[in-house]
Amino acid sequence: MIDDYPKAMALLRKMEAQLPIPARPTAELVSAMRKHHGVRLARDYALQIKSVLYAGDEGGIMCDVTPPGMNPTLCSLTHISVDSGHLLADEIRAYQEARSNKLAGSHQSRKPTSFALRPRKKHRR
Repeated sequence: MIDDYPKAMALLRKMEAQLPIPARPTAELVSAMRKHHGVRLARDYALQIKSVLYAGDEGGIMCDVTPPGMNPTLCSLTHISVDSGHLLADEIRAYQEARSNKLAGSHQSRKPTSFALRPRKKHRR
């Protein structure tokens, strides 16, 4: 499991009570918006988290950060930055770090641990 489900749901409920939440895109979100939607956002572009939902253990907490006049945009909470002065900033940051660390660890476990290759024999000429 990537998320601690009870903690994730508790954070989701707290976030719902604080909506809208001011946020900024991370470099990953800026890159994805440019690549997949042709939208150029600056790293300091002011976003608003308008709604949140839980997309299961694979998706985690998702946020509607649709900029005015653009197509609906959902992104993972791990791809936005919340102002450090916000009431939930520390809790959100802790969730983001824990989820990112577990995701990084889960990808490592998919790598092969050994190879069955044998070195080539040298041919004498």
